[in-house]
Amino acid sequence: MQLSAIGLSVDELDTPALLLDLESFEFNVEKMARHFRERGVGWRPHAKAFKCPAIAHRLRKAGALGVTVAKVSEAEVMAAAGIDDILIAHLVVGPSKAARLAALQRTADVKATVDHPDHLPPLADAARRAGVTIGLIVDVDLGMNRCGVDSSEAAVALAHRVADTPGLRFDGVMGYEGHTLMIADRAEKRAAIDLAIGWLLDAKRAVESSGLPCKIVSAGGTGSYQHTADIAGITEIQAGGGIFACQYYSQACNVEGHRPAVFVLATVVSRPAPDRAILDIGQKSISQYRTPPVLPDHPGCAVLSLSAEHTTLAVLDGRELKIGKKVMVIPGYSDFTFVLHDRILGLRGGRVEAEWELLGRGKLQ
Repeated sequence: MQLSAIGLSVDELDTPALLLDLESFEFNVEKMARHFRERGVGWRPHAKAFKCPAIAHRLRKAGALGVTVAKVSEAEVMAAAGIDDILIAHLVVGPSKAARLAALQRTADVKATVDHPDHLPPLADAARRAGVTIGLIVDVDLGMNRCGVDSSEAAVALAHRVADTPGLRFDGVMGYEGHTLMIADRAEKRAAIDLAIGWLLDAKRAVESSGLPCKIVSAGGTGSYQHTADIAGITEIQAGGGIFACQYYSQACNVEGHRPAVFVLATVVSRPAPDRAILDIGQKSISQYRTPPVLPDHPGCAVLSLSAEHTTLAVLDGRELKIGKKVMVIPGYSDFTFVLHDRILGLRGGRVEAEWELLGRGKLQ
């Protein structure tokens, strides 16, 4: 029985399999790390993109100051693996989650976000019971109409409530300009980002003018980082998915200069017609969110549809796509693909060099 895939060639791997081209991954990591380093901005990549402590450690070695996560359970996975600077870019609500967040403070600096005074008493109570202090960041709505306070005045009021509550510590403000990511026109996109981040910086200045230090000003995603990082006043960027450069980021968000690094390996299992082929991957193994997957080595093949376990391809020249042939497929969206797999296999020179468990998969609480 083969206990590890390390050393196997691509042709020896069973399918579906989630694969990482290590050379392209390392190129993207260095590109992003250098971009932030040159601008004096911290990098806090969002681990929802990769769900993997081993990848988080690779990014820390490249200069990332920590990670962003969406759930307390993801923070627990990262802290247990030795990542000691974590931001939960979500609202922590409920006694169980508050107690877990408090307990995490003994092993890592795990900050969370708030956007309403009602969030504070349960968190403060959990912190006092555990004998710790929880750092909190005020979330500001930058135009997504999702979470966040709706004004600088509200940000100031909530920041002071945090600072005045025993067991809690005010660390700064954050916001997400996610509604700007897919604006096609470059000038229009930059203007929309400037406007959104301007609201965040207004909140930061208002907080500081009220007498509170604002250590953290966190924003950005992969789809906007190439401009957001240039805006003075931002202290850290949460971009994560750019290390993989799936179709969503490269095509829908027009992120420039990255190399596709993540693939799903699939097998041709049927050729029901000369102009059609079927792969053994579907929505349970690859995402088509926003943009369809593509076959980079077979430009004459296009994904027509994904069902649960099948992908239907339109084939212009199918002479190479015989039953049993393995093909590499770039996901439409890597974030939604990682959550479908238990591990990712790192390839170099056509052979598996690394095998990393996606320990954050399924951590929803």
